[in-house]
Amino acid sequence: MNDVVKTEAAEGFLLAKYIGRREAFSLVAGRCSAADIETLRRIRNEKLYLSVSPTWDEFCTDHLHVARRSLNREIAYLDEFGPAFFTVRQLTRITVPEYRQIASQVSAQGLAIEGAVVPLDPENGKALDSAVDKLLRQGAGSPDESPKASAKATAYQASLKHCQAAAKSLLAVRGLLDNHQRLDLEAALSALRTAAATLGVR
Repeated sequence: MNDVVKTEAAEGFLLAKYIGRREAFSLVAGRCSAADIETLRRIRNEKLYLSVSPTWDEFCTDHLHVARRSLNREIAYLDEFGPAFFTVRQLTRITVPEYRQIASQVSAQGLAIEGAVVPLDPENGKALDSAVDKLLRQGAGSPDESPKASAKATAYQASLKHCQAAAKSLLAVRGLLDNHQRLDLEAALSALRTAAATLGVR
């Protein structure tokens, strides 16, 4: 079996697996996992859905029974915050705007608060909920950090994650761009370089 056939077989299996797992996409309840969204992002970015649907919109509606806009929003959260967001959202009552306030305190290791780290484990659900509430009351910053400085730090972290996610996404579409898309991408990168230059980054 050559590499092309192996790749097509793997992609077909991936689609069949996730089309059959409709119960995983409870997006309205906001309880899908990072693994689900990472897989769906790959299906969207690599256009694997084309083997069963002509458009991403129809694939979402006909096979996943989820609105394209809802799923794109979840993928955007993954791009912005990373996988930890979905774990924290599953284990606490946190909303997306609230998560943005504490995003700088979250890592793969857990939620940092008062010099300690609460691991992102199911058994720590109550402790995480309590830590989230405390961070939100404190403004997610250290006692000597102003709200304005904290907001800047959070904005920087979100921007950095966007850039890192964009780099990964571009690798996924390598070799798939036409001339118009290349021009659009060149314009977007030029705008990014200009914005970075205002921060002293060359």
